[in-house]
Amino acid sequence: MTRGSPEDRCFPIEIPILTISPGKKLSIFYLQILRDRPGILAEVAEEFSSRGMNIVHSLAHVEEGKGLIIIVAERPDGVNIEELKGHLGSIEGIGSVEYEESRIEGLLIPCRLFPFVRGTVRLVALNTRAITSLSEELSKILGSSASGAILFRIGYEMGKGFAIGHLKIAERVGIKDPFEILRHISVPLYASSGYGIASLEEAGGVFSLRIRENFEAVDRKSKEPSCYMTKGMWKGCLERIFNRSISIEEVKCKAKGDEYCEFKIEIPRG
Repeated sequence: MTRGSPEDRCFPIEIPILTISPGKKLSIFYLQILRDRPGILAEVAEEFSSRGMNIVHSLAHVEEGKGLIIIVAERPDGVNIEELKGHLGSIEGIGSVEYEESRIEGLLIPCRLFPFVRGTVRLVALNTRAITSLSEELSKILGSSASGAILFRIGYEMGKGFAIGHLKIAERVGIKDPFEILRHISVPLYASSGYGIASLEEAGGVFSLRIRENFEAVDRKSKEPSCYMTKGMWKGCLERIFNRSISIEEVKCKAKGDEYCEFKIEIPRG
């Protein structure tokens, strides 16, 4: 079994694009990291806590010693934001410091967190209800066979795009074996992207991909396996990574009452 086992505990994450704290004044800070070092986050947090500012969201990304810290905090009366900005900017390793204040008390929707990316690929947030509605409406209009084919094709093109990113990650960390890319990059990224909790097993050259809480099945009812987009995503991703045709079949589906979705995958070794 690989990472992403169903036995692993998962932690839901709220992307800090919307903060609601009724009755509170809110501010978001963007701190440029010029030189990362141990303790830099602790020093940043101390500047807020020493002023009685409660941090309600925080996000930090560092790559090769440089990056960005994003902090959303509740702002008590009497706090001098410009003075805080100056102190934050004086922390060793921190470069520019910028901030926005909420225009409506208790609500902060920052407009500068754009675009949403993974690596060099731009992403958009799309909730599972919208996907379920799309699938159901296509099925009503075109029939299940035609709608399934369309969703599969959409997923297939998405999967090919995902694979490009996976291969770039693999190159950067020195992974060359396609099977290792699948196990250590593609499977974990499926969960961290919000699609579902995937795990992978192999027996006799056939892979079993199990997905719990799969995005395409959680809000649906079906008499047969119907995760067409998911099937397409994995086929497109795997064919790009392995550079060969693969076969994939969904044998279990949460939408039809199974505990999880399961796909049988055959990858010719070459």
